[in-house]
Amino acid sequence: MKKLHLGHQGWLVVNVLNMIIMVVLNGINIYLLRFITDYGLNKQLDLMLETAQWMMVLLLISLVMDLIGTYLRSQYIEKSLLLMKRHYVHELLKQDITQLQKEKVNTYRSNLTNDFDRFQDKYLLNLLQMIRMTLQFLMAVVLVATVSAYLVIVAFILLFLFLFITSHNSKPVQKSEAKKSASLQKYTTFVEETLQGFDIIKQHQLEATRLNQFMHHATSVQKDNYIVDVRETQVAALNQFIQSIILFGLVVTGILFARSTEAGLGSIIVVASSFGNVMWPLSQFSPVLTQMKGIVKVLDEFDVNLKVPVLQRHNSVNHFEVLAFNQTDLGYPDEEKSILNDVSLSIKKDEKVLIVGRSGAGKSTILKTIRQNIQPKAGEVTLNDIDIFSLIPIDYYSLFTTVDQIGFIFSGTVKDNLTLYQDVSDEVCNKALKQVGLGHLKLEEVLVNNGANVSGGQRARLMLARALCLETTVILCDEIFASLELDIARSIEQDLLSLPKTIINVSHIIFKEHLHLYDKIYVVEDGNLRQMTSLEEVWNRMILSH
Repeated sequence: MKKLHLGHQGWLVVNVLNMIIMVVLNGINIYLLRFITDYGLNKQLDLMLETAQWMMVLLLISLVMDLIGTYLRSQYIEKSLLLMKRHYVHELLKQDITQLQKEKVNTYRSNLTNDFDRFQDKYLLNLLQMIRMTLQFLMAVVLVATVSAYLVIVAFILLFLFLFITSHNSKPVQKSEAKKSASLQKYTTFVEETLQGFDIIKQHQLEATRLNQFMHHATSVQKDNYIVDVRETQVAALNQFIQSIILFGLVVTGILFARSTEAGLGSIIVVASSFGNVMWPLSQFSPVLTQMKGIVKVLDEFDVNLKVPVLQRHNSVNHFEVLAFNQTDLGYPDEEKSILNDVSLSIKKDEKVLIVGRSGAGKSTILKTIRQNIQPKAGEVTLNDIDIFSLIPIDYYSLFTTVDQIGFIFSGTVKDNLTLYQDVSDEVCNKALKQVGLGHLKLEEVLVNNGANVSGGQRARLMLARALCLETTVILCDEIFASLELDIARSIEQDLLSLPKTIINVSHIIFKEHLHLYDKIYVVEDGNLRQMTSLEEVWNRMILSH
């Protein structure tokens, strides 16, 4: 992201050109003061009035350029933020599917909202101000040079002195900005969690607890924001004090120098006006640079969050034959003990496989291993006799479609959600809808807010229809019946098992009349996975576990 820290360079150049014109016009006006003063003292009224007319014309042009500059400035900010956010999202979407974890979602959200807003205020706007101040300084130097070259040397020494002071004093602000960014992320995460769990909070009377936690996070954000402001104020005050003393002495010295060389009153006014114009940009250099140096650290965090790990996976796969667990121990990397031991199972193309067990028995551990969210603690999981963790991720994942009880529905038409914007004909989409019992839905019907306008049963069926439209080989079903009415769940399972696909259904809800439609049934219990041959035994075990 640091390579884009200047924002949209095209619009930046346009803004710089506008500022150059405005600064030059202002400089010419100051220079003309020299002549209008001398003409007045020499009683050359005709030349004085002519010069005054030119000054009025220049002032009117400056006014027009200033109005244009307001528009150009807004365009630069808008285009820069769009450019940077586009690049951020582009890099985010380049993340490997096995690496982009949901726990970092709030970090990405905070980067795209809070941090970009702060970067706009404290860097992009300040960058324009810094360029304008630099141009004003250079114009002042040019004007001073018309009186004496020695004063130019003094002005540049002063500039380097201010830059040194700023560089030395900005480090505390950088540390405070980094801490503020972290507290903003925690605050954003908490607010998101509260909104998502609002019904649970109300149901279990957790309002007081959440309010106290909210106040803790909000206070932390305000405190860190206050610390940043204090740091910036302290640095600015110190710099301002040093600069004011030096600049005041410089103006007085410049005027005395001009008088000692017997320069005219007009020349003295040019020196005074020029150094007066220098005082403002130089006095602002330190606080502006301090803010910019502090906030630019945010871009380092962006780059860390967007870093794509190098995966040593070179084996390609383009078809599904057999997925096999070969005497594997399954569990989570931060837990020493395995959840399931010595797991062995094989799933062939077009087989219908049911994995059942009570809630918490370890079914989801198998599913997470297939999805490559976790790796086996021992043993190996293979696809077509190749370790799945050596396969190119996109090749592997393109063979699977996951259907779960939540799913995700984008805001858009039914067709958009079935095809995920890929080139799939209406005929294929309508056929898929009919296969899952949604033939009455129109492809142009609009779904909103993650499918808020469809029922739970329709949501599950839409996920199945999507799997059919995308023509993946395997459908992974993760507790898709958990929140559905039994009649709807029974109907969906019957439709599911009639599909010409490999089906892996992980569920703690089963229907006795459908058990015979599965090619293989596995039961998870007591840390083990066992293939069942008796349908009656499967039914009895699941009944007893409820």
